[in-house]
Amino acid sequence: MKSFWSLSSLFPLLTSAFAEVKLPAIFSDGAVLQRDQAVAVWGWADAGKAVKVSFGAQQKQTTAAADGTWIVKLDAMPASAESRELKASEAGGKEIVVKDVLVGEVWLASGQSNMEWAINASQQADKDAATSKPLPLIRMIKVPKKVMHQRQDDFVGSWATATPDKVMSFSAVGYFFARQLHENLNVPVGIINSSWGGTRIDPWLAEEGFANVPELADMAKTRAAQLPGTPAVDAAMAAHIQNTKAWCDAAEKALATKGAIPAQPTLTAPLLPLQSQTGMYQAMIHPVRQYGLKGFLWYQGESNNGEGILYYHKMRVLIDGWRQQFGMPNAPFLFVQLAPFTYKNTGLPEIWAAQQKSLSIPNTGMAVINDIGNVKDIHPGNKSEVGRRLSLWALDGTYGMKQKVVSGPLFNQIKADGDKIHVKFDYTGSGLVARDGKDLTHFEVAGADGAFHPAVAAINPSGDSITLTSAQVAAPQQARFAWNETAEPNLMNKEGLPAGAFHSHWPKK
Repeated sequence: MKSFWSLSSLFPLLTSAFAEVKLPAIFSDGAVLQRDQAVAVWGWADAGKAVKVSFGAQQKQTTAAADGTWIVKLDAMPASAESRELKASEAGGKEIVVKDVLVGEVWLASGQSNMEWAINASQQADKDAATSKPLPLIRMIKVPKKVMHQRQDDFVGSWATATPDKVMSFSAVGYFFARQLHENLNVPVGIINSSWGGTRIDPWLAEEGFANVPELADMAKTRAAQLPGTPAVDAAMAAHIQNTKAWCDAAEKALATKGAIPAQPTLTAPLLPLQSQTGMYQAMIHPVRQYGLKGFLWYQGESNNGEGILYYHKMRVLIDGWRQQFGMPNAPFLFVQLAPFTYKNTGLPEIWAAQQKSLSIPNTGMAVINDIGNVKDIHPGNKSEVGRRLSLWALDGTYGMKQKVVSGPLFNQIKADGDKIHVKFDYTGSGLVARDGKDLTHFEVAGADGAFHPAVAAINPSGDSITLTSAQVAAPQQARFAWNETAEPNLMNKEGLPAGAFHSHWPKK
């Protein structure tokens, strides 16, 4: 009996000795921490326990809150390719060691299938380039597909090094963007891939982003009435629970007296449909919101084709919401304009225009890809060039490495001039030119009647504007370019970047 009680008294001490902190999956072997900014490290431990975190010469301490959560912030660090260990432990517990941690640049890549599209499904040249050599300072992690109404704090996944066998299943756009940064900045780069083919923009939205977009106030109100955790839904659920309890009592009495059982009450606040309207921010973005990042990549819009200017307002919600949640109000947000494709409707040009209008949001950039698409394949194979074009914006605007030009020509303004109309562009670089050396294609003009006709386009000597004329339009007032879902125009700047579609009077007529 004495021996039994001795062992029993030791049991709490033994279990305590094996207690350990828990880190989220984003802190796994091979991780990259963001340089030049304070880096949050967080996790879970026993409530009230002291927690110690160390990385290199830094040591930080805190105490786990009543719910077991804790967080510390490492001081800003310069980039380092030195493999180091991140260690965490709670008082009296086992130490967790995350190995081979680097410091460099970290970006989050998201969207639908063209962002998810892996290297092994891309063009052969991309496969050959990605597998030509290992790049040990590029690290990749994928957030698995999952939808939840409630915001999640973790996911299942781990970092991988960009070796030929690992890169093939990773996002091609994400990988080639990271590769461009690594080769130009000469620092480690981490890329987080959180994407899902076929998804709309809606389930990726964080509700906080609606506050500054009054145009979508009705949408915000509808969502707030159907999302768990919001006051409206909580009140409706509480009322439903009380009604259900009352019904149970009434049903039991009716059953005991052989009476008619009353109808069961129904929930009056249905939840938003997962995957089509909500759930991806909650399960696939929210878990990494505290992780140190430099910026975001976005390639999506096919599933919102037909929404027109509404898509621009949703982009405002997306960008502002993510920036709020990550605590980075000016974080760069770089996105891809959709490629031409045979949707067999008229919505794609309006999505293009909405995407270009999104450039009015501060610190954004857009890669135009109408020269490397495939009108018969919604998933064009040349993903390395998409990654490169996104990187031009990052290298120039985010990292201060001045590029000759970051985009193809984008519409600036028009000026009617009798029987002709002048169109001025931004991002003309060294000057405008036809890619194939032939006449410029896909330009149209319209008079006061709004009826468009093909136009002859001539590049002006300044190299940054074009003059349009049409024998069918005596006094042109409007102009548009590549305003067709399968348009593959030949206008570009001399740096080889294509011009984006435009309509001088859309959405106003």
